[in-house]
Amino acid sequence: MSAYGQTQVNQIPSGYRSQGTDTNIEVDIYLFTRLRQLSLSQRLEMFAAHERGVKKLCLTGIKFRHRGAPLEEIRRVFARAVLAEKFRIDFHPKGADENMWIQDSISLAGELHQLFESIHIPYYVSGGVAASLHGEPRSTRDLDLVIEVQSNQIDLLVATLEAAGYYCPVGAVEGLKQGHERMLNITHTETIANADLYMADVSPFAMSQIARRRLIDLEEIPAFWVASPEDTILQKLQWGRGSQSEKQWRDVLGILKLQAQSLDYAYLAEWAERLDLVDALSQSFIEAGV
Repeated sequence: MSAYGQTQVNQIPSGYRSQGTDTNIEVDIYLFTRLRQLSLSQRLEMFAAHERGVKKLCLTGIKFRHRGAPLEEIRRVFARAVLAEKFRIDFHPKGADENMWIQDSISLAGELHQLFESIHIPYYVSGGVAASLHGEPRSTRDLDLVIEVQSNQIDLLVATLEAAGYYCPVGAVEGLKQGHERMLNITHTETIANADLYMADVSPFAMSQIARRRLIDLEEIPAFWVASPEDTILQKLQWGRGSQSEKQWRDVLGILKLQAQSLDYAYLAEWAERLDLVDALSQSFIEAGV
């Protein structure tokens, strides 16, 4: 083994875990070292390009299997593939420009930012996109956003989304109005871009997340609000607590490995205590080498 390789091995913290079972620990450490050398805009473009690439491959495969089919059928089969279990029979995709179907979550976040800002509804991007922004880039099927909306704003919200070309399921909208639903799934009829809008609650942690959201405002990237890395870690630990989700845990480790030098550890410790996440957070520190 080279002197460099030996140095890398000697620097591996006890308990460190790579992101995947098929990834060597030394390779994992090297990959995150390289990720830290990239700018935020470079990492965002990497993530967006990956998402667009996956959709292009999907569309290519569909066109190959349905050679000679009319555009309307190709578009509908593609919509079913992209939306999966979120596809609804009354959703009717529109538009003939195939390039419009290949939209990434970053572009979608920028478009929704303009809509929410125009009607003064606070929001932030969460879920897999936030985890990819703060940590290890990964594929995600849709965009998750948390929005702070009052009951008397729901009609305005839906009207604004529909005017911009988004399909809002009638049943889900009625559920929001009646207080039975806390999430609205929307799909753009032309780009087939999909997003889950989660209604923020009034818990102290929810209010803290809104207060600490960060504005991504780069020249090359559409502006949008995103949850802080600390809140994304805590939220992922909460979501994964009951499900034992490997995906949530991997997201947590990815953020810790990439952001270790800039995290607010006092904030993490305070909220881990309040949310009963101390053991999970401590274990994540060990496996991320923090």
